[in-house]
Amino acid sequence: MNKEGAEMDFQLTDEQKMLKSMCRRLADEVFRPLADRWDKNEEEPMQNYEILAKNGLAGITIPEEYGGAGGKVFDAVLAMEEIARVCPVTAGFMLGNCVSAEMILTFGTEEQKMKYVPPMPKGEKIVAWAMTEPEAGSAATELKTKALLDGGDYVLNGSKIFITRGTVADAYIVFTRVGDCAGAKGIASFIVDRSAPGFTVGKAERTMGFKGAGSCSLFFDDCRVPKSAMMTKPGMFGKIMRGLNIARCLNPTFCLGIAQGAFDLAVEYSKQRKQFGKELCEFQGLQWMLADMAIKIDAMRLLIYRAAHSVGANLSEGPLHAAIAKTYANEAAFEVVNVALQIHGANGYSCEYPLERMLRDVRAYQIAGGSAQILRNLIASLVLNRRFEQRKQSQV
Repeated sequence: MNKEGAEMDFQLTDEQKMLKSMCRRLADEVFRPLADRWDKNEEEPMQNYEILAKNGLAGITIPEEYGGAGGKVFDAVLAMEEIARVCPVTAGFMLGNCVSAEMILTFGTEEQKMKYVPPMPKGEKIVAWAMTEPEAGSAATELKTKALLDGGDYVLNGSKIFITRGTVADAYIVFTRVGDCAGAKGIASFIVDRSAPGFTVGKAERTMGFKGAGSCSLFFDDCRVPKSAMMTKPGMFGKIMRGLNIARCLNPTFCLGIAQGAFDLAVEYSKQRKQFGKELCEFQGLQWMLADMAIKIDAMRLLIYRAAHSVGANLSEGPLHAAIAKTYANEAAFEVVNVALQIHGANGYSCEYPLERMLRDVRAYQIAGGSAQILRNLIASLVLNRRFEQRKQSQV
């Protein structure tokens, strides 16, 4: 029982067990055989998005009245873990839809909700999140892209970089500065359709890993959108950022899935590969390596499950739990996959095995969605503020 009285029970229901079983089957039978293709060709797995939609996974947390499955954040974690185990770029569609739909349903107008959300669970529309700029990454409040009111429209000028799924999105939640107010107070957001005049989608960016994610730059050159395209007004940026707690639960879930997949490969390889006349798994040194990997994976899973519970229940501890889960999982998963590659030796380093791809993929998450350093600042701030509040209450 936590401080707010909401019991955390991680025993899965029959429905959740069925969800995990279905996702594992899809991952192993459908997504795994083509995972290497998306990486080698740097191709977006659009056919997998359609498969997710057919199986009710493209809108797993979207409410039923908008065509989704109406699941909880915890359900999304369970599903994404299984799929990220073999193909994280496919699991990325799930995170993107969960976060974009949550933002639109929380802050959007009724017209925006009906236009953009129902097509997502059907696999008919992708809405990308466009915040990062050349000079505004971790310092998100230093955006340079501007929106000026001109009659009945806003005119946007500026650019965005590293926008995941940008190459395949149909619309974009774009964060811009409105007016001359500095910092967070001057930031608003618009939903910009791909067809908006003055808007250009750049070519896909080449990255170390997570290939096929459709990352690209966006350009706004007197891009004209109607007033009705505004989703959040200036001064609401803080509320938007608090909504990122869902993303901070799902981001480490990629890491958990990849780490579990690498661990499974390492265990199986250690049972088959022989050196000095016996299987690798019979050497104590390697057994300790596997034991440490198992410990880290269990710790990741428990931290992520706790975060999903807290965020899903809107507990005040949610932001702290989500930040802790992301920070730990981002770093621990890289360590697990790196050891799994070491156990495979030269085979692990070979492109004929999936370990080198998994290592490249998992490295991205220490940067994406808030760097480990920025999150440590957030964790310290939340912990210190909590201690200060507890001290004040004890003095009353």
